[in-house]
Amino acid sequence: MKPYRFHPEALAEYEAAAVWYGERSYEGALGFVSVIEDGIAEIRELPEAWPSWPGLPEARRRVLRRFPYSIVFLLEPAEIVIVAVAHHKRRPGYWIGRVSNRR
Repeated sequence: MKPYRFHPEALAEYEAAAVWYGERSYEGALGFVSVIEDGIAEIRELPEAWPSWPGLPEARRRVLRRFPYSIVFLLEPAEIVIVAVAHHKRRPGYWIGRVSNRR
């Protein structure tokens, strides 16, 4: 399995969403974190199985079940870079600027 890392803004999104769920329900926060971690494991196992973003073939996304989020990632030669933990109600593609700014 390839290693992975979060773009700093993607990590901030993940943490903020976990806090939001945690403020409402401890079980909800645990469920959210579990779904994200399972999604990352699936991406690492089969990174090319997930569809690319329209017009941006280097970006792929794993749509999650149970929560209205997608994990958007780049498959690079040495690693997977998670560029967004994107809520489905946000403007589509708001994270595209991060693709060229991977830090």
